[in-house]
Amino acid sequence: MSTIGIIGAGSIGLLIASYLSEQHEVTVYTRQTEDRDVRIIRDGTASQPVEVRLLDQFESQDLVFVTTKSYDIKSVIPYLMTETAPVLFLQNGMGHVTQVEQVPHALFGIVEHGAMRTGKYEVRHTGVGRIRYGQAFLPMLEDGPLQFEHVEDIQSVMLTKLFMNAVINPLTAYHRITNGQLLEEPYASKAHALFEELRHVFPQHDISYAEIEQVMQRTGLNRSSMLQDIEQGRRTEIDPIVGYVLERAVTPTPLLTFYFEQITSQEKRGDSM
Repeated sequence: MSTIGIIGAGSIGLLIASYLSEQHEVTVYTRQTEDRDVRIIRDGTASQPVEVRLLDQFESQDLVFVTTKSYDIKSVIPYLMTETAPVLFLQNGMGHVTQVEQVPHALFGIVEHGAMRTGKYEVRHTGVGRIRYGQAFLPMLEDGPLQFEHVEDIQSVMLTKLFMNAVINPLTAYHRITNGQLLEEPYASKAHALFEELRHVFPQHDISYAEIEQVMQRTGLNRSSMLQDIEQGRRTEIDPIVGYVLERAVTPTPLLTFYFEQITSQEKRGDSM
C-alpha cells in the first residue's frame, strides 16, 4: 500500500481518489474544505475512506497527482518544490509544461476517461478509457481499473490530445453545440479548417483529421468541458490549449485567433446561458 496525494477535488480528482482508495491510502487536498474519512460516491457506490485536507497542510507522499485546472497550477507549485516523490500532472493543453520546471520529479499524463462531478464528493464515471503517462514508470499504478499506461513519448501523446482539444473545445463552446454536431455542416468545415491551421503550427506531428472525427463520433452527445465552463460562467482552459498554439505559430492562424479572442471575451463578460 502506498500513500497517494491528489491535489484537486474536481471530477477527475474524485474519480482517481475513489478507485485508488481500494488499494492505497489516499488524501485529497483542496483549498476550501477539511474533512476526515470521506467516502466518495462513484456511480452510486461508496469508496473506501479518503481523507480531505487543506492544501496548506500538504505532506510528502509516495505519489502525488495534480488534477486542478491548468490555470491553478501556478498557485500549487510552491507546495511541491521540495517534494521528493513523483508528481503526475493531468491537465488539458500544454501550457503547464513549462510552469512546473521547479518541481523536482514532475511527470505528465493524459486522462482518457470521462467523469462528471455530481456533488461535493460524488462523481459519475461517464466514459471508460485509460490514463497514459510518461517519464518514470510508477509500479503502484499497475493492474487497476483506471488502466494506467506508461508510454515512451508522452509529449507526442499530449500533442495529439492538444489537437483534439483545440479543434473540439473552442467550436463547441462558442457555438453552444455538442461534440457530435461538429460532424455536420456548417460546423464540420470550420473544424477541418481549425485542424489545418494546427497542422501548419506543428507540421511534424503525425495525426490525421479522421482521428479527431472518431473522437467526435465516440463522444457525440458530450458537452465539452469548455462549453460547460462557458455555460456556468467559469474560467475556461482556452489559454493553455489555444493560447499555447498561438504562441508557437509562425504563420497566420485567423480561425484559431478568432475563437481564442471570442472565448476570452466571453470569460471576461461571464457569459452563460
